[in-house]
Amino acid sequence: MIVVSDPRRVEVRTRDRDVAVTAVNQVIPHEARVAVTAGHDVDLTFRAVSYGALSALRIRLAGVHYAGSGPIMPTLLAGVVTEGRSIARTPQGELVCGPQDGVVYPEGLPFGADHHHTAQQFLTVPAALAAELAEAPGLRFQFGGPVSEAKRKFWARTVAFLSGELTASDVVHPPLVVEQFLRQAVAAMVTVFPNTTMTAAYVPGPGRAEPAVVRRAVEFMETHADQPLTVTRIATVAGTGPRSLQEAFRRHLGSTPLSHLRRIRLDRAHQELLAGGDTVERIARRWGFADPGRFAGYYRAAYGRTPGRTLRCREVT
Repeated sequence: MIVVSDPRRVEVRTRDRDVAVTAVNQVIPHEARVAVTAGHDVDLTFRAVSYGALSALRIRLAGVHYAGSGPIMPTLLAGVVTEGRSIARTPQGELVCGPQDGVVYPEGLPFGADHHHTAQQFLTVPAALAAELAEAPGLRFQFGGPVSEAKRKFWARTVAFLSGELTASDVVHPPLVVEQFLRQAVAAMVTVFPNTTMTAAYVPGPGRAEPAVVRRAVEFMETHADQPLTVTRIATVAGTGPRSLQEAFRRHLGSTPLSHLRRIRLDRAHQELLAGGDTVERIARRWGFADPGRFAGYYRAAYGRTPGRTLRCREVT
């Protein structure tokens, strides 16, 4: 289940090593050793923002060698080194990362890292929620870097975008936008880093679901479209399993549950545009469309005109 709350923010800029360690420990509990490098100015900057299950971290450790270790990683942590050099360690191995290199630390493993004058960006998601959103029960990640050069570049762009959006100091994102960011983060992680979906064993196919199951699912989505929803939650309410629900939607509606949910939210945005009284951007974000270009594309495909034209026509009349 996705739980989105108002953001919890931790932001520190200091030259004091103890203050920096205390700040980082509020997000990732660990033991740390910080040594100042001779001839370098110390500048320790830490910003973390958490919206319930999804957190973004931006860390800069200039002028120091920062070594950290912990008994277990409390959540799935994946990120990018943007400056300097970092050595990441778990019982599964060691990885040396330079600028724009990515790494994933699986939840539940002992971890360690040495950071030399680095800047880094990270996203964290509970592993159980990642498995639910990926619709991959038992999903497990392998410690390491991206599976290809193309995926490395894709991951660097994704983390830069999501961490920038989530840690923006003057923005509070609505729950449906955070849901979209969370899905984007998980989808990227599953695509980029080694995990069990890349070597999946046989999974039994879904059983047949009757039209009544689809009707219950659609009714639930209609009445809860303003809330973050997962396929698992929708399926539970409808009285079936996620895979059976997916198959039922394909068979009876020629769609998927999440595509249908997006259409419902698009229709709600359309109704608000017809009513007027707000901007296209705010209406789109309220219904979970954080990317204006993508929203405009969905909207034009559904209604044959741009969102802006709908709003202008309403204002003229």
